[in-house]
Amino acid sequence: MPRTFGIEEEFFLVNPQTATLATVPPGLLGDLQGENLAGATLVPELLRPQVELVSGICTRASDALESLLLGRQKLQEACAGAGLAAVATGTPPFLPGATEVSEGQRYEDIRQFVPGIVREHYINGLHIHVHIPDAPTGLQAMNVLRPWLPALTAIGANSPVWNGELSGFESWRMVHYRRWSVTGVPPAFDSMEHYQRMRRIMLDSGALLDAGHIGWAVRLSERNPTIEVRTADGQLTADESVAIAMLVRALVDTGLAQGGVAKTVEDRLLDLGLWHASKMGLSGPLFDAGTETRLEPEQVLGQLLDYAGEHLADNGDLDFVQNYFARITSVGNGAQRQRASWARGGGTALVHDAQQEFARETISELRSNP
Repeated sequence: MPRTFGIEEEFFLVNPQTATLATVPPGLLGDLQGENLAGATLVPELLRPQVELVSGICTRASDALESLLLGRQKLQEACAGAGLAAVATGTPPFLPGATEVSEGQRYEDIRQFVPGIVREHYINGLHIHVHIPDAPTGLQAMNVLRPWLPALTAIGANSPVWNGELSGFESWRMVHYRRWSVTGVPPAFDSMEHYQRMRRIMLDSGALLDAGHIGWAVRLSERNPTIEVRTADGQLTADESVAIAMLVRALVDTGLAQGGVAKTVEDRLLDLGLWHASKMGLSGPLFDAGTETRLEPEQVLGQLLDYAGEHLADNGDLDFVQNYFARITSVGNGAQRQRASWARGGGTALVHDAQQEFARETISELRSNP
């Protein structure tokens, strides 16, 4: 039986005429809770223009795709009724004049702890949960994923625009997120004792509000028997989110099947690779910390398939991921497509195109092509 997984997607609500952010209308998400979303739920995020879609626990790519598509389509329909649009970009084209935090004590606590960061925290991520039987196995999974975090960041880059201009980065979200106290590539942990000691020191330091602010690009979940991979920006389409999740699952499967031992790579070089992947995305050569050389994006995609291909096939996901790689090689990943939209017509063109991609494949099409 393939390892189970879950997906969390974050979206912005915007005014499609002005490309500016819009507050989630009162009652909109509550009205959707009675809908059949194939196990998914729609919930508020930190800031008022943000919405999070949380899938159910999935085993197959088709299950996850149905869950995400249903959630996206119901949200899209509800937004259209309010004259708004939902888009799955990692950053919005423009920032608002004032920042509103969503209701809830947790969000208010975060605002009070780091108001300067919250004020500009207009970033959306794709968070992938992969099941692990216990925490020690989770640490092994984190260790084997460390060398692949820059590649996953490059593939999932989808935030090139920031406040009315190109940022010069394909994933400005990943760079922006580095403002928080614990981010980037986690250390390689040699035991649970090592992890627990590090966790305790960080929490006692006063630099974190709580354990939820351990924001490494891959981390042990505090609430679920999973590791959580947070490298990718929110993706323009549901099938891109699912393809990245299937790739992550296969990387975990492969690494654990090989004994959970990863190649030793300098932490600083891995973090440099993560920064460079945020800068370049798939638009040019990427710094590979393992070989200490720069590789073309096609070489990086080839490395991923060479390493994880057997488990992708075992899980029934090889064709799905290969088709995804072929598509982003042909038409670009989210960042490249957003830049093309921006060049064509600025923020309004970007929002229009992102809205069109939001639910590009309908649920009826999915069910007719299992």
